[in-house]
Amino acid sequence: MFGTRRVAAGLSIGLAVVVATSGLLLGAPAGAGSKTKTAQGVTKDEIEIVALVSDLDGLRAKGVNLPAKLTTAGQLKQFQLYADAAGPINGRKVVYKPVVFDTTDPTSFDRACTQATQDNKPFLVVNAAGYRPAGVPCITVDNKTPFFVQDPQDTNTFKASGNRLLTLQPPADVIAASTADLIAKKKIVPKTAKVGLLTTNDPGGVSAGDALEKGLKKNGYTITSRVVINALAADAALSNRESTAAVQTFKDQGVDTVFTGVQQSQLVGFWQEQARSNAGFDSFIIDDAPNMCTLFSASRNPAETEGVPCLTASDTRALQAKNGVKPDSKFEAKCRSTSDAALGEKSQVGVPGGDVVVAGVTYTQDMPYTACTMSNIITTALKGAGKNPTWDGVVKAVEGMTSVPMAYFSDGTGSFSKGKHYAVDNVHLVAMNRATTATPQDAATKTFNGCPAPTSCWIPQLVDGKEWFPVVSAAKG
Repeated sequence: MFGTRRVAAGLSIGLAVVVATSGLLLGAPAGAGSKTKTAQGVTKDEIEIVALVSDLDGLRAKGVNLPAKLTTAGQLKQFQLYADAAGPINGRKVVYKPVVFDTTDPTSFDRACTQATQDNKPFLVVNAAGYRPAGVPCITVDNKTPFFVQDPQDTNTFKASGNRLLTLQPPADVIAASTADLIAKKKIVPKTAKVGLLTTNDPGGVSAGDALEKGLKKNGYTITSRVVINALAADAALSNRESTAAVQTFKDQGVDTVFTGVQQSQLVGFWQEQARSNAGFDSFIIDDAPNMCTLFSASRNPAETEGVPCLTASDTRALQAKNGVKPDSKFEAKCRSTSDAALGEKSQVGVPGGDVVVAGVTYTQDMPYTACTMSNIITTALKGAGKNPTWDGVVKAVEGMTSVPMAYFSDGTGSFSKGKHYAVDNVHLVAMNRATTATPQDAATKTFNGCPAPTSCWIPQLVDGKEWFPVVSAAKG
């Protein structure tokens, strides 16, 4: 149904590391259900939250070409502004304190864990994108500190963490299994396909790869080959060499359809090599890791990914007919007005972090929608936990949220329950759509080849005439 369009190779995504930071990366203080009058991280005047944020300033110092507007401090400010707008909770101000990690240094995640959970004693740790899944158990299991993160984790980590892990996105294995069901039941891939899986050794990658393989086999597909990329080394050059070599492995084994569950910064070699060598693969992206199929990841993806589909809970502001832009929901409009007022700018839909400048015209980066969604959940739960909140009280309040507004996720709404500690309820199928700063704006639709901004975007694909459907029954309708 959706094949990869082969286009000229050579596009570098040197800014790919920003994908992990284009949302808002934050952490928050721990507090594991103390029975004392005030829990860890809670004082008479404040509730301290540690924000895990990517070291953008350090990356720039290393020579990574980042827009000047992207800074380490800026990430924290974007999250704090929503807490400030909400005001004190039972007389306590919510304060976010930054703890920095380096996406290019695998040892920095353990250091950040120690700093967040031991050097500080927070009520909660939060991160909006980019903190590697392999580092999550250090926080939730080893140090028994509550953690709220946007990115997908895996079911085993949820179980090991007890009630100390909350996410926006569904578990990596859940989205992978849903993808397998959708592929089979909507006949997106023929049963005669020779399937190759390109996965990682990260916990989420292993879990997603296993679930995808099991689901495809259950539905009658033949898995011809599975190649595992070393993601734990956090070495993009190494991963790209391995993903490049995977192309020849798949060709040698007669693979014609490839499912990739590897972050795009580690997968450039694969996309470029399969185009250069005319491998002819039909390719699919599994949304099992940070920023795989988000609005901002599209702007960083290489040209060779054009036309590649992904089943995701992340929204795109483009329309299926490529003839306009989705309007803000009431909640999204509030998120936007709050951040615009605090930052002194007018955000524009679909523009990646750091702005886009075309012929002297500046397109201002979109609002921090992940921070707004997470902050609203945190604020609501803290209010529901009572005058002297404990983590157990917060979790009980979260589990009672049968409907929560979500900006740019899950068709605008999600929910939690006692057995469901992730917010997303709905997913949709999208496909990569190419646009650049050279793409002209259509006078009638005001889009750039269907995209809201002069940068690539995801375009929704209808399934049986509708866009969104439940993640737990992704293809049963």
